[in-house]
Amino acid sequence: MNQPTAQQPSPSRFNRRTIFIKKNLQIRYMMLMIMSVLCGLAIMTFELTATLNDLFDSYPVLVQPLYDEFIPVAASFFYKIAIYLLFVVIISAILSHKMAGPVYRFEQTCKAIAKGDFSQRVHLRQGDQLMELQDEFNKMMDRIEAEINQKKKE
Repeated sequence: MNQPTAQQPSPSRFNRRTIFIKKNLQIRYMMLMIMSVLCGLAIMTFELTATLNDLFDSYPVLVQPLYDEFIPVAASFFYKIAIYLLFVVIISAILSHKMAGPVYRFEQTCKAIAKGDFSQRVHLRQGDQLMELQDEFNKMMDRIEAEINQKKKE
């Protein structure tokens, strides 16, 4: 007679549909990315302006046509910067989601464990950050659960 073996349930698959899971963490991360890009753009703009001023002071007749074309070029430049910043916002939202999602999963798992469910484990999506932490956390919980079960048997 073959007895059916108890199978552990497979980790539930979850698909996040919300971009902002941990809003404060993600917005701080996004602002850090945006401010870094803006600082780089400000430095680049300052350097370009300083170089053009030096050229204009040294060669006013040669650089005057460049200055005459500078306003239309600058407008186009600012449109391109706005598009670039939009890309930075989108990319930073995606990257922050890959960090905030795992943090959220760890928090939810810890809350369940704190309520006494020591069978809980963290299951992250492939490509999420903190995979090594997930593995170590789950090993730790396996050890704790084994210790609890051993003490119950005694």
